[in-house]
Amino acid sequence: MWENNYFLKTLKQQAFLVDKFLNPYFIQISTTFNLYKPLLTFFLIAVFLVWVIFQFIKLVLVWKEKNKPISILEIIPPSSTQQSQLTTIRLFDSVYGLLKQRSWTMNFFDLYKSYAFEILSTKNDGIKYLLRVSKEDATIIRKTIISYLPGIEVKNASDYLETNIINYQVTDFKLTKHLAFPLKKQDSLKEYDPIAYITGSMTKLTEHELVAFQCIVSPVNGSINKAINKLRNLFLKNSDVLTMLSNPESLHSGYPFIFQLIVQVALLPVGLLVLIFTGGREGPFLPIAATARPRYESTYKDIIESQIKQKMDQPLFATSLRLLVLSKSTMTKAKVRKGFVAALAPFANGAYQSLKPKKYLKLQVVRNMLFWLYQHRLLTPFNKFVLSVTELSDLYHFPYTRTTKTENISKNFSKQLPAPLSLKQQKNKDIYFANNVYGGSRTPIGLTTDERRRHVYILGATGTGKTTMLLSMIKQDLEHGKGLAVLDPHGDLTEQILSTIPRNRLPDVVYFNPDDIGYPIGINLLELTPGLDPESALREKEFIAESIISVFHKIYTDKYSGPRMEYILRNTIHTAFTVPGATLFTIYKLLINTSFRKSVTRNITDENLKDFWRYEFAKAGDYQKVKMISPITNKIGRFLFSPTAKRILDQEKSTISFDSILNDGKILLANLSKGKIGEDNSNVFGVLLMAKIQLAALKRARIPEKKRRDFYLYVDEFQNFATPAFAQILSEARKYRLSAILAHQTTSQLEETSLVNVTLANTGTVICFRTANPEDERMILPQFRPYIDKGEIASLPSYHFYMRLGALHPEEPFSGITTPVKLSYSQNRVNEVIASSRNLYAKKWIEPKKNDIQAAPRIAKKTFKKQSKSFALLP
Repeated sequence: MWENNYFLKTLKQQAFLVDKFLNPYFIQISTTFNLYKPLLTFFLIAVFLVWVIFQFIKLVLVWKEKNKPISILEIIPPSSTQQSQLTTIRLFDSVYGLLKQRSWTMNFFDLYKSYAFEILSTKNDGIKYLLRVSKEDATIIRKTIISYLPGIEVKNASDYLETNIINYQVTDFKLTKHLAFPLKKQDSLKEYDPIAYITGSMTKLTEHELVAFQCIVSPVNGSINKAINKLRNLFLKNSDVLTMLSNPESLHSGYPFIFQLIVQVALLPVGLLVLIFTGGREGPFLPIAATARPRYESTYKDIIESQIKQKMDQPLFATSLRLLVLSKSTMTKAKVRKGFVAALAPFANGAYQSLKPKKYLKLQVVRNMLFWLYQHRLLTPFNKFVLSVTELSDLYHFPYTRTTKTENISKNFSKQLPAPLSLKQQKNKDIYFANNVYGGSRTPIGLTTDERRRHVYILGATGTGKTTMLLSMIKQDLEHGKGLAVLDPHGDLTEQILSTIPRNRLPDVVYFNPDDIGYPIGINLLELTPGLDPESALREKEFIAESIISVFHKIYTDKYSGPRMEYILRNTIHTAFTVPGATLFTIYKLLINTSFRKSVTRNITDENLKDFWRYEFAKAGDYQKVKMISPITNKIGRFLFSPTAKRILDQEKSTISFDSILNDGKILLANLSKGKIGEDNSNVFGVLLMAKIQLAALKRARIPEKKRRDFYLYVDEFQNFATPAFAQILSEARKYRLSAILAHQTTSQLEETSLVNVTLANTGTVICFRTANPEDERMILPQFRPYIDKGEIASLPSYHFYMRLGALHPEEPFSGITTPVKLSYSQNRVNEVIASSRNLYAKKWIEPKKNDIQAAPRIAKKTFKKQSKSFALLP
């Protein structure tokens, strides 16, 4: 029956013809194959070896990249951060641009570097933001972050995973759907900040517990990059993207190619028949094209596709998202993991995309592998976790402080400010005392001679670094042979300086220590400079009178130091000038000793003084006289019974010359410790020393300006010595080369607020350490506006300060850190300095024989040579 079937006969004949037609070709192909079989085998082996070598080199490059020097940067945001989502996106755009730059070898093998963004939480250190980058990129990343958020602090940190870690749990996260679907966009930071839930889940830890959130990022490459490009092409062709995403394997290039190759080989006989029947127009390989899917309209579908397109149009990162928990408690690890997974729930984009933990086999080797990947900050192999810069900025950013109040987040409550151009140019500075640290760059802070001549004002609470800064300045002045004076109401500063005096400067040191009553230095307040012309003598008398009056204003309240007291004291002082060898106690004697007063007033020639004693003072009743003079005699009388004051102020001839101290560049160290000599004595001696120094500076008017030697006056806690006449030092001293460096704790210590304004108006350099007094901030903050905000001065760490240089050319303020001063205390050196000062500028005290407080003191005769003729020493 089959033999009579026409169709079968025809098919058999056609098959015979095909076989007859193709047989020569198959024989030729077989012969050719056998001929080239060794060569083909060699080619395949060579291709395989090339592939193996390629992969080996790729692994070597990955290993070298992993072992390159790295930097761990700790990022400390300001206390107030309100950066928008857009600014954070631009930050990650810059990071992407940096990572895309690679060497030709990395480009050839399609490899990229990776960065690790981490949030670390411990009980002791709170919550910190960390960034792990290659060392060669650290400087660029630091600059980028500072540009992103001015005032942010970026500093080097150590790796918290360097030691052996046990009791750990690593959770690796993944996207639940295809990588093209985006997470939910977080663009309402002003109402809600998702980072609050992430950081909030990392709090409430106990000792030795640690929680860390890690985000490894690297630009996409390889098959993932090809799949993304295919998606982008689908959008260009206006294809049905959502339908294509239902078969995501079709978007990847590797597996479909292999599948198509197998199908083509299987259908090769059919293709050959097609080739014969079409006369060679088609075949032998049959085209297998994906069926075009018609696009249909849907509002919801358009929204999803629009979100996908927005993600695909952005820079994309291959990402690994992990959570590390270190704790001995299994329950704690489980709770933290559960809380962190819940914190990621707001990122879920409906049913299309979300984040969830990956499931791994519960084997120790798997746990070790996950921790190894975490520790070395490596992407998870064969990972299809892709995030756009928008998604990454939502997952990792600084808290929006208006809505986020997570506890224990490390913040910078006082921003760092960059050094001005003048400091970076590094002109010749006279002294250096601090460093500006900004953006990883360190710039020495110093002052030129001209800037110092315009005075320096230092404000700051105790223990903030003022003394360290003063010590640094003083030490350099001592080493450079400068003349200086230090007024110290506590005594600690001068005692530290004593051991730093260079040996070659021992003869220059005048150690004024009122508590050293066995060797008092003589200072006669009423002593006039010998050889003055009449006009100069009148000016000096007036200046001395004003200085003494300022002392009484300083130690008395306005109730007792009013115009009447000032009037009587002024007349008495000018009368005392007529007495040879007059001292401060001559004023006291004129007021209480009638016979002495009459003997003095009998010989005065000034009519005004005569009228005062004859018509005003003499006609007052006894009660009125007591009332008039008691404010003066009470204080001066107190000094009579104070050995520290009397032995210094009752010497007719001063043992030191302030003219010589300034002009010869000597060193005056005034130890005015209140705890040793009393507050009144400390204030009095401080004001008097400042007056004497000011008077010596004014006398320099007779010296050509170019020959006036620079002298530096350091006054610690200067509010103790500030008087209305003090403003004259600041306004006029510069031309006489007297440079003041004034330091104190708070502006509230100044009895007159106007003195603060005068001080700020006449000082070229203002330095402010931490101060908690709101009044200080009100007074000093305008000096640094708008670069620092309210509350930042009160939050400065110890040894940190803000500084404004306005001496020559006004510049923006900047921040600084004081330079530690290395002091090697030597008691032998201290003893040498004190002995030298006693020998040259003091005299051994011998008690008077008469038991009379008014008796003149006897001073032991000198057994040593005088150092200079300019010093008037007692015989």
